[in-house]
Parts: sequence; structure tokens; C-alpha cells
Amino acid sequence: MTRKSIALRSRGFVDGHTTKGKGPIYRLRNILPIPLVLLVALWSEPTLVSLGRGGICLLVGQIIRLWSAGYGGGLRVAQEAQLVTWGPYGLVRNPSAWGTCLVGLGIAIMSGWWVAYLLLVLMVVAGIRYVIPIEEAVLEEQFGEAYMAYREAVPGYLPSGKHLLGWLKEGRGKKRVGIQRFRAQEAWRMEGYMIMFLVGVIGAMVVQWLF
Repeated sequence: MTRKSIALRSRGFVDGHTTKGKGPIYRLRNILPIPLVLLVALWSEPTLVSLGRGGICLLVGQIIRLWSAGYGGGLRVAQEAQLVTWGPYGLVRNPSAWGTCLVGLGIAIMSGWWVAYLLLVLMVVAGIRYVIPIEEAVLEEQFGEAYMAYREAVPGYLPSGKHLLGWLKEGRGKKRVGIQRFRAQEAWRMEGYMIMFLVGVIGAMVVQWLF
């Protein structure tokens, strides 16, 4: 296997050449949501209550995305790629997907427009059907048995109570050798554009509410 950048566990940061032949939805996964979110922002009918409730949901989702990016988002490995299996990736294999979903739900709640919920469902289905399986196939190709063992041990989306308790216990235990700590600078670097975009979306909805 050739040496290359880590297949990032923070969704949307897999090496560019791995997108060849993966389908239009996968290749455009970071671009397609932008016009849809802008459409929702421009056609929104927000209220003070919807802005507050949706804003809380959006904030929680973005915190999860930052948390995920801080463990895998900006990592580049000079020699061999490293599979990230700790931090949020020890709880579920797709923590950033949860964050993105909550961000989308927050935008839908803020908008007060029923079409936004329909668009969110379509985007979630597209992600589960066309994006995440391809990313996991790339990881399996890159890391082989190590990733297959990780996939067997860690659930994709919803941890069981037993797994959650084990993850919490492990987090309080002794530090393992080779474990990368949360890197705040990398998290902000990877999520900076997303945060600026969301600030613009929120601003547009506030203007809609005021006028």
C-alpha cells in the first residue's frame, strides 16, 4: 500500500484521488448541501423560539464536529497512515456524521419551514447510502484487518449501553502509548470555514425574523 495522508475519520476529508469512480454524490458531498442550506435560509420563516431551539441543536452538532476533527481532522502522517480508534471514534465510527445531522436539524428547526426537514431527511439518507459506505470501504482497503477489527468492535452510529460504559471507563484509565490527544488548533482549522458559513446562515435567518 502506498504512503499517503490518513483517510480522515472526520467526514469529508478522505484523500482526493480516492474519490475517482465513487459516484457524483460522493464526489460532491461537501458542495451539494451548500445551495440547499442557502435555499432554506432565504425561504425560512423563523421565530424567536425557533431560532433559540434550533440554535442550541446547531451548537451541539458543531461541538461534536469540532471534537471529531480534533482527533482526526488535520492529521497528516509522514510515514504510515494511522487509524484513529480513540476519542469520539472509540464511541462510534461516525461521530462527525452525528454532528452534521444535528447541525442540519438545528437549521431546519430555526427555519420554521417544513421543506427543510424533508431536505434534511434526503441528505441523511444520501449520506448513509452513498457516502459513508464508500469512506469505510476506503478505510478497509487502506488498513485491512485492523479496520475490520475496529468495525466489529465499534458501532457505526448508536453505541450500546455496555459499549458506552466501556468507552467511559477506558477514557478514565491510563493513557495508551501512541494515542493522539485532542488538538484544538487542528479542529478549528478544519472547521473554520464551516463555522463561518453557519454564522452567515444564522445571520440570514435573523434578518428574516427581524424584517
